[in-house]
Amino acid sequence: MVAEIEERVVPHEPGLRESVDARWPAGFLLALPSLAVFVGVGFIPLALIATWSFWSFDPDTYWIKPAWSFASYAALFENGRATVFLRTAGLAALTATASTLLAVPAAGLIGLLSGPRRAALLLALFTIPFFTSGLVRAFAWRLVLGRQGIINNALMSLGIVVTPVEWLLFSDFAVLLGMVAAYLPFAIVPIVLAFARIEHSVIRASQDLGAGFWTVFATIVLPLVLPGIVAGFLFVFVVAVGTSMEIQLLGGAGASSISIMINDVLRVVNFPLAFAIATVVITLLTVLIIIANRALRLSRLFESLGI
Repeated sequence: MVAEIEERVVPHEPGLRESVDARWPAGFLLALPSLAVFVGVGFIPLALIATWSFWSFDPDTYWIKPAWSFASYAALFENGRATVFLRTAGLAALTATASTLLAVPAAGLIGLLSGPRRAALLLALFTIPFFTSGLVRAFAWRLVLGRQGIINNALMSLGIVVTPVEWLLFSDFAVLLGMVAAYLPFAIVPIVLAFARIEHSVIRASQDLGAGFWTVFATIVLPLVLPGIVAGFLFVFVVAVGTSMEIQLLGGAGASSISIMINDVLRVVNFPLAFAIATVVITLLTVLIIIANRALRLSRLFESLGI
């Protein structure tokens, strides 16, 4: 049933593939500048980082030399670095999960119940936090969650607590809240794209046939927007894995993350180890995205609707 609905949502015109093949040379030439920028700015630096991660540090020159070694990768399991990896991945997964759960109803409202102009306005409203510095946004949460913050003052004024609640700030809760507030738009946008691909006539037809709200959502809407949901989860997860601002400002002095760990390693000029940490993170995230794309065809979100 879902396959038939997808066929209706994204119609396939006869001869479309032949038309695409005929336009391929011109399209490749148009994309060539962007491809060159991607290779020069994106791929080559990552390839160099991966290569340098196998080199050794030269204490005489305070730089690296091409003495191939796996010592940097072996050091990933020393001094609690594996725990930092797991903690960062756990916080990123919680952030992505919470953001996705909040984004689905918001994206449904924008994608299904709003016209194009109103949808664009609503999406713009979700980007308002990005109009200011991320440092300011993260620090603002300290004024909300601190001992003398807005929440504690309100709780004490209402007589709910006698002393300030300590765990609101400098805790995983504060970090999670700060990251969800910062990265929620990354989850909303791909889910809105997925909802926009659903024709309203499909939903009305199922309702005319007697399907209730939850039946329509579970059997029609959810399968069609699932790639957008997974894409939103991955977007937030990838950004949250690489963040350090919220963890440093809201997690306390002892909090750490992969980014903070890389910064600490660079301070002691252990460049190969820093490159090894970055290579492992990039590799794992790339594999995760490839698997998700193969399983759910996430790239379909950016294909033409055929209308």
